[in-house]
Amino acid sequence: MPTVATGFETRTHGFPFPNWFPPGSPVVVVPTPFGRLTVGDASAGLCGGMAFAALDLYLFNVPRPQEPTPPVFRYLCKRLLDSWHFPFGVMKYYDGQRRPSASKFLAGVKWLDGLTFKTIVEEWPKIRDALDAGMPAPLGLIHSSSFDPRKLAENHQVLAHGYSIEGDAVALHIYDPNHPDDETAELTFSLAAPDGGAVIRHGCEGGSVRGLFLTDYARPAEAPTFQV
Repeated sequence: MPTVATGFETRTHGFPFPNWFPPGSPVVVVPTPFGRLTVGDASAGLCGGMAFAALDLYLFNVPRPQEPTPPVFRYLCKRLLDSWHFPFGVMKYYDGQRRPSASKFLAGVKWLDGLTFKTIVEEWPKIRDALDAGMPAPLGLIHSSSFDPRKLAENHQVLAHGYSIEGDAVALHIYDPNHPDDETAELTFSLAAPDGGAVIRHGCEGGSVRGLFLTDYARPAEAPTFQV
């Protein structure tokens, strides 16, 4: 069973507090092609910012903060905006949530790639290449199945830091901001039958993920600081 680990450790580089912020926390208003999306409250969270910031901590060898102090919160908000890559990053989530899981065929000819096909054939090789090169991989997870752009906030972001594979079965080892300090968190899926529309199983949440993709991460010019 091939196993790859990048050196990222959830209990060392991931944040020890959950992706939850009480009502009344500062709200970031994010412009999208579909109007304004509010993030930074208890209902939306800062998962993308936490995934990107955790990778920042790892690359710069910066100790993780223990509490979401105001400077930490502001940094997470900044990296959240970076993780969305307006407008094209937002469109990837929207394309994923409106795309059917299984590919569509007419008279034996495929006319639309399903989300499972996109995940296995297009995204998994890029994710594997990054992890094989020793680089943790931020991932966008598609939970929603809807043409409604208001459902964008139901999708999620995590950080893959390793994988194991046996036959067609893949297990991606992840840091999930919704499950702090959980070193067992993983996403499992099969590479077989990519047109079939199988779900991706989240080890902490069951079959909750419809598809995933590698997000574009850029290392900051300077190490993160959390000054008041």
